[in-house]
Amino acid sequence: MTVRRILMRRSLGPDGPLDVPPAPEGVTFRQPAGRDAEAIAVLMFEAYRGTIDAEPTDTLDTARDEVTTTLEGGYGDPILEASFLAEEGDRLVSAALVTRWRDHPLIAFTMTTPDRTGRGLSRAALTRSLAALAGAGEDHVDLAVTDGNEPAQHLYETLGFVEVESG
Repeated sequence: MTVRRILMRRSLGPDGPLDVPPAPEGVTFRQPAGRDAEAIAVLMFEAYRGTIDAEPTDTLDTARDEVTTTLEGGYGDPILEASFLAEEGDRLVSAALVTRWRDHPLIAFTMTTPDRTGRGLSRAALTRSLAALAGAGEDHVDLAVTDGNEPAQHLYETLGFVEVESG
């Protein structure tokens, strides 16, 4: 099966400050740290399992490998100051991880645990990431989304991302 990925871009130009929504009730946002790798891997495994982005061979160990690769710079240097984790109590429920790929910020991963989708957590995390990048003087940010992942594509479009190329 060939998966088509769509590259999307959002300008972070001088349009003024981004409207960052308040955190949903009971949710706090913070930037990730190295100690969060296992919780992010569990979240990734839960969030992607059974979706268009999952492989039949995916396991918690493959999620751990992806998170380790991301946090250790395998997809570009992590930009932790523009990455956000959403927690309910001590449980990680959503995340947006940002790296620097080919000299530009890249939304490497967004994810929300299935029992918390539809609550605006990915939107809130991504908006915080976009605001942090704009505040740091970045002019645009890219991401790649699987063609057919309609919830993600819709979210990105409503946040101002436009398709740049696909392949």
